[in-house]
Amino acid sequence: MEDVTDPSGGRHQEVKGIDGGTDFISWSSVEEVKSLAERHGVDRETWPVYPDCEVESDVPLEDAQKRSAALRIALEGMAPRVVEEDYWLSFIFRLLRDDNYFFIMV
Repeated sequence: MEDVTDPSGGRHQEVKGIDGGTDFISWSSVEEVKSLAERHGVDRETWPVYPDCEVESDVPLEDAQKRSAALRIALEGMAPRVVEEDYWLSFIFRLLRDDNYFFIMV
């Protein structure tokens, strides 16, 4: 978490991505990638997805880390071909394989 001051002078906290990096995925893509993984044995509840969080500071980071670790293990159990053929699934798998964590929110 990082303290940030917005242009109007208000202060809030944001999650700082690795090297400042973030990426954006549509909700339809989130559902597609979760469904694909589910068809290959990955429980939908494993994903660190928080649709009720509107700001980053609302995300339960410890839970996101735990789910990310569990998701990495689950994705390692999938056929490599399935993971590699889907853009978002391969993106997420590489992120997790490199010992990073992530979460998805509104």
